Order: sequence, then structure tokens, then C-alpha cells
Amino acid sequence: MMKRTAIVFMVLCAIGLSGCITTSATSGTGGRDATVSSNTGGATVGVGVSVNLNFRNWYPWGDVQATPNGNTVTLNGRVDVGGYVSEQLPQDMRGRTVTLEIPNAAASNFSEERLMKITVNKGDRVIRPRNVPDLIEREYIPSDYRTVSFTLPDDFDGKLGFVFYQADLRSLQITATYR
Repeated sequence: MMKRTAIVFMVLCAIGLSGCITTSATSGTGGRDATVSSNTGGATVGVGVSVNLNFRNWYPWGDVQATPNGNTVTLNGRVDVGGYVSEQLPQDMRGRTVTLEIPNAAASNFSEERLMKITVNKGDRVIRPRNVPDLIEREYIPSDYRTVSFTLPDDFDGKLGFVFYQADLRSLQITATYR
């Protein structure tokens, strides 16, 4: 009887998890972080596990050209003011930490070294990244940052954007995950 109960429990666990998380990307060893791809907006994520933030349904504006590929987007264009935004992210991402990897910012030109600012919600409120102590003009991340982490606010309404000011974007890559 105990063996049958254990088998039923394992089958129920497998059925319950199969629609939530697909195992792709990388997994670490010995307590390191793991990265998984989410195929649903509300995937349950364990501690130390990053989920790819897919750039599906994001759109460029202000002369920015975007080529999304899963959780990586490549941005090009000469912009006075422009950006890349989604208004359709799940609100249950409130309180989640988003990490952006920007490996090749040096290939682009940014006025006064302003990489970008991060905005949330309908009012385009500026978010201060956790790992950037000094924003340029209290808004813009300096262009020498390769990793940027920020927490989505408790009142997050599904809108998240990256804004560029007087920039020449040259295949600027941004890869996004959250936990």
C-alpha cells in the first residue's frame, strides 16, 4: 500500500509540474543558480532559480529596431529618444528581481554615457537598479554596466520599458531573466 501511495504521489507531482516549467538553458552544481524557461506567465520559481523573461509581445518605439529571440533582444538605431517596452507582463511578477545582461554596450554610442533608464507602469516611473548606486541625472544607468538588477514594485501593472536618450545602438544585446 505504501509503494502504491508513493507512485500515485509521484505521478501527481509530474502532472502538476509539466505545464509550469520547461527545463532548458543551464543548471548549476552545488548550490549555484539554475536558469529555466517559463512557458506560462505564472510559473512557480524556487529560490535560486532564474526564469527567462521572454521578449514576446514587446515593441520598439522612437526609431529603435528590435530583433527578439526568446529572452534576448538585439537593438539597433540612431535615436533621440526611443525604447523597447511591454505592457503585457503578468502582474504576478510584482516583487520579482529582474536581471539584465548587457554584454556589448561598448559597441554602441551613448550621449553622456547614458546607457538607458528602466521604467514601469502607465506613468513610466523610473526604477533604480539595486546594483547601480549613482544614476546619471537620477534616471540613466551608466554605459559601463554589464549587469543590471532591479526589483519590480508592489504596484507593478504589467508595463516595463527601457528608454534610450541620444544613442546610436549598434546590435546592443539585452538578455533578461527574473527570480
